[in-house]
Amino acid sequence: MKTAFIFPAFISEYIGSEIQILDAFSSNFQHYLHETSKITGDDFEEFSLENTAFTENELRSQLISYVFSCSLSDTLITHGLKPDILAGYSMGLYAALHTGGAIDFEDGIKLIKQAYIISKSTIAGIESGMGSIIGLTQDEIEEIIATYKLEAEIANTNSVHSHLVTGRLDAVNHLLNNAIEIGALSVALLNVKTPYHSKLLKGTLAEFQQFISDEVPLKKTNYPIISSINQRLVKTPDDIKTEITNNLFGNINWMHSFEKLVNVGVTQFIECGAGKSLQKISRFIPGDFKIYPMSKIKRLLT
Repeated sequence: MKTAFIFPAFISEYIGSEIQILDAFSSNFQHYLHETSKITGDDFEEFSLENTAFTENELRSQLISYVFSCSLSDTLITHGLKPDILAGYSMGLYAALHTGGAIDFEDGIKLIKQAYIISKSTIAGIESGMGSIIGLTQDEIEEIIATYKLEAEIANTNSVHSHLVTGRLDAVNHLLNNAIEIGALSVALLNVKTPYHSKLLKGTLAEFQQFISDEVPLKKTNYPIISSINQRLVKTPDDIKTEITNNLFGNINWMHSFEKLVNVGVTQFIECGAGKSLQKISRFIPGDFKIYPMSKIKRLLT
């Protein structure tokens, strides 16, 4: 039986017991909050599940998701539950890299913060956003984009009928409205203002590459990481640098990544993060596997 650790990008909804679970296994969650505060100059030690200042702010949401993910994966490995392979959903890539030993915890914080700063600088003056469409295929969405010549694109495919779209905000809104008109089951404008995984962020490439070269020592990962962009296995520092930089502007396909993991023999997935968003997404992907969110890991460690 092969095990994959999978890492979410943001926390859309908490289970409610995440901190108690981590405390019960003597995790380093509080230490990581302290380190994040030192590096960012922002007080993450004030974090609580009820504090919306950490869920409604895009950068803080990414950082706190990273803290949860690293704390849980560290705990699992310390208790003898090690992965065969890793996969990061969008910005979950950074926690996968930390878990694989490719970057230190502190460097993950620096990468997330710098990626956010560079992205915002690249789209300065552009109002952009992201949305979700459930109930249409990729071809149906792309037909709307082509028909109305929208500056929007599919950022991520979660399943055959579940996609995230991104681009200029007016184009994304137009796309969502037309998706409903032709039969989408539901659409939603997300609380994400940065057009991740879109060509609008291609201008981040050179500056982000230079930052990594100057500031972040990359090491070969202890566990292979599957690319969410092209599903290749990422192992070497050069592979990792390419994946980190392309992850900002490259379209990703979580469905294909998940299918690749199943095809190489993974039957046990552990969602290393707060909430259970990846478990929900994966309900629509066929295969003989089990997914354990944080609320279910006690049975794996006892």
